[in-house]
Amino acid sequence: MPSERQIQHAISSLGAPLRYIQQHSIDLDQCLVGTGICKQNLQDSKLLIRLPQVLRFYQNLWELSGDRYLGLAIGKEYHIANYGMWGFALMSARTLRQAIHLGIRLIALSFTGFKYELIENGDSVIQRMTPLMDYGDLLNIMSDREVSAVYLIYKELVHDTPSITAINLVHQGGESPSRYEQHFGCPVNFGCEYNELVLPSKSLDQIISDTSNESAELCIQQCELLISQLSRKSSLVDDVRFAILSRPGYFPDIETVAEKMHMSSRTLRRHLSEQNTSYQYLLNEIRFGLARDYLLTTNFKLDQIAELLGYNEPGNFTHAFKRWSGVAPRTYRMQHF
Repeated sequence: MPSERQIQHAISSLGAPLRYIQQHSIDLDQCLVGTGICKQNLQDSKLLIRLPQVLRFYQNLWELSGDRYLGLAIGKEYHIANYGMWGFALMSARTLRQAIHLGIRLIALSFTGFKYELIENGDSVIQRMTPLMDYGDLLNIMSDREVSAVYLIYKELVHDTPSITAINLVHQGGESPSRYEQHFGCPVNFGCEYNELVLPSKSLDQIISDTSNESAELCIQQCELLISQLSRKSSLVDDVRFAILSRPGYFPDIETVAEKMHMSSRTLRRHLSEQNTSYQYLLNEIRFGLARDYLLTTNFKLDQIAELLGYNEPGNFTHAFKRWSGVAPRTYRMQHF
């Protein structure tokens, strides 16, 4: 099982909650506090974010919205076309069975934080979703989001209400469990060991596409290429980020980090360049994210923040922050409060 820091999603995975935020007039800046993500990042389609960043985002959104059924609302916004190549691969499958197996095979390109299994048991088949980490207080919301999103994928693949006979959820359903049956249109069981969708086995043989085998295979090859690139990028860049953050208040130079990673600084620079980034960019990215958090969530003075970020002079921190955000840190704090 991958560690939480190895699970990465495209920034577009936040598209559905961002629509929820806009619809409910929620403060986006407050949702981004502590995530290491800024508004400008949301426009970078190539940016990858880690699962802990996603969870912090959802934690903020849940606290701001107070919506116990936040997961259901967001899950129904994850249309299959929003998944990019992964969604296109599913739509290229000929049958629902092929689409499900393909989705599991290429799951690294989806937006999930769950392990997927398809369990065939006589006349029934179970789509099981097991959390890849301990979600704590967010387990209900993340489970609802996952099951709701998968339900919508089934619906859009078959162009009709899917033939789901039951849904199993790990939580107790909250104050209005009937809301789940209204949402899914089928019996819903609570307090179960796993999150699951139960379908008739025969429904998996339903034809969903007339795409040629050649087109489907090209799509699959492209998806597998993206997965290999994602794997290479996540390992190096995340290792550098975690090395920078390994000692709070201390920001090592590239030589120190390279030594930890058992390579020369020249080799590390070359590898980062191949990933279209640099050590200084990653260092600034982390400092900027921490600076925004300190400014928005603490009453620390600027000289205290500068010291926490490794600056000997508050003026150096002020100049750097203006470079990153376009405004001085004091102005940024006033604008957001």
